[in-house]
Amino acid sequence: MIRYLTPHIARTRSLIIRGYYAMVHATLLLFCTPSPTLQHLEIDSIGDLVHLPDDFLGQQAPSLRSISFTGTHPTFGSHLPLPSLVEFKLYLPEGASPFRLGTLFRFFSGCPLLRKIYINSEDTPQDITLDQVISLESLEELDYICSPVGRILPFLRLPRLKRLRVSSSFGSGQMKKLTDLLPYGGHVLLAGATKMVYHSNKRSEEVELYGKGTEVSFTVFRTTEDNTPIDWIFDETCIPFGQIEALTVGGSIATDSPINVLSFKNLRILQMAHWNTEFTGEFFRPLHPNPGAEVPCQSLREIQFTYWESLESLVSLVRERKRAGHQLGLVCLSSAYGFDEDLMEELKEHVGEVRIAG
Repeated sequence: MIRYLTPHIARTRSLIIRGYYAMVHATLLLFCTPSPTLQHLEIDSIGDLVHLPDDFLGQQAPSLRSISFTGTHPTFGSHLPLPSLVEFKLYLPEGASPFRLGTLFRFFSGCPLLRKIYINSEDTPQDITLDQVISLESLEELDYICSPVGRILPFLRLPRLKRLRVSSSFGSGQMKKLTDLLPYGGHVLLAGATKMVYHSNKRSEEVELYGKGTEVSFTVFRTTEDNTPIDWIFDETCIPFGQIEALTVGGSIATDSPINVLSFKNLRILQMAHWNTEFTGEFFRPLHPNPGAEVPCQSLREIQFTYWESLESLVSLVRERKRAGHQLGLVCLSSAYGFDEDLMEELKEHVGEVRIAG
């Protein structure tokens, strides 16, 4: 049946091939003629990894705009120009043979309209280093999930990038600085961020920054049970704490906060979603006013609060700040359930408004 379809590839706009390895492999061999009108290509192979034939599509697909590979080894080279490519997705499951990541990014440099790249490899790719800067002038979104993240990102020049997501695994003794994960000149990406989210648990650290059309997300998964801090959280040269206006702190275990809250000079909204009394008290401590000193973070106007067992720490904070002449305008609680009534009444005395969500 497929043999009757292949002659029509010359006027086909979308080609989707899904199935088990043997069927997908046999089908790809049949599409060996140029496809000048093809705009969307999707290949999903179940089982063994499928390699694209050398003569796939006759090495001519000038209108191809989007590519999605699952379990398919990308073997594109300079002999297959894709001048119209806008979006590229690649997912290689665990056990797939390694692909050459550096070669792939060099190929991307020949795609002048490429705006989105998504790469997810559960195994370590080959060729993960570059010896020269690669410019992807039109790229706007880069979603990169590999283990390890390697040395490719610092060699990328991405002048129009608006969304960057990096997820990587590090073993003991391999903790990296943030600058080791950023693309070439990547600190510019963070310059417009006004919102920050920090989350921690035993196995990962995550920082997300948003603002002014830019979204940057970094996740580091630890492969050991040690509690070695990840020092890039401290790097204020890459994370512009001073311009952050909204900060969310979340997590599920007690850890020493790696964030110096006093660096947030323009902080207006603080959301505490950390389910731990000890952590909340430690995090709030620098926000308490000292006698004769300036009230820290004077721009703070709103606190959003989740964990009912830590309400005493919050009441203590707002009480002391009000006595020092700085009253919070609003405290939002996730719900009234579980909060001590006496503490709730005291909270209302020291805050302009207490709002209960839900």
